[in-house]
Amino acid sequence: MAHAERRSEAIEIAAGPLRELQRSEIDEIGAAQRALRRADKEHERALRQGGRDLKAATTARPLAAHGRRLILYEDCLSTPDRNHPLTSSVTARVEQRAAGDRGRREVALVVAGDRWSEVIEGSAQEEGELRALAERIEAACRAAEAVSRERGADADDAEQAIATASAGRRAVEEARVLVRRLGEVLGEREDVLDMAAAISAGHDGVLVATDERLLFIAPRRSLSFGYANISSVAVKGRWFGSRLTVATPSGKGVFSGLAPRHAAELAELIRQRTGPEPAAV
Repeated sequence: MAHAERRSEAIEIAAGPLRELQRSEIDEIGAAQRALRRADKEHERALRQGGRDLKAATTARPLAAHGRRLILYEDCLSTPDRNHPLTSSVTARVEQRAAGDRGRREVALVVAGDRWSEVIEGSAQEEGELRALAERIEAACRAAEAVSRERGADADDAEQAIATASAGRRAVEEARVLVRRLGEVLGEREDVLDMAAAISAGHDGVLVATDERLLFIAPRRSLSFGYANISSVAVKGRWFGSRLTVATPSGKGVFSGLAPRHAAELAELIRQRTGPEPAAV
């Protein structure tokens, strides 16, 4: 999802409470800020979960072990000296060994791969344990390729979730900055009715309808249109975002990148306030 779309979503989060609180005495800006804080917390939780998922996807689980001499993981065989990746060519078997100095029968687990081998010797009493370990090793080797693909897909999903949550937090922070600026420019008795993410002359910002005027606020651009000065309003475009145009005696204000339905709602709100008896500025 493009950054502009995430910013638009964040501003829609802030706009939601404004539409619900029209003509009430509740602090609309405060409600928008609270909605954005909730959204930020959701993104923060998603970031933490994504981090946990990524760690799980990139950390191989231990499957079996023979003391510290050999540990079987999902993707490798670990010994005190080195790690060997698991592949379909790795074999594991238990061999009988000649009696030692004390005349006791011994066994050995032999694990062999391409150009390497590991031998774990044990007593006859450990034969069952070593045979079970050999079976686990060969089963893990057969599954290693599929496990690797699955863990890779899980890691990709986790990284995507982290990227999405990070982008969401950035968009929310940008929206919070715009909402703070909006709070600074509003009149003492001026109420916000609705707002939406929009673009004006290449500037990404927020288009705001208050009970007195139409505002556009961006980091480096601000516009204000009193309803009494607006002679007409039009909405064009549908598939790639709508464009809202307001005409005034001094020129036009053009705002693009609006969601079609939201653009229509804003246009209707503006028309209601630019009728035969326009609102005072």
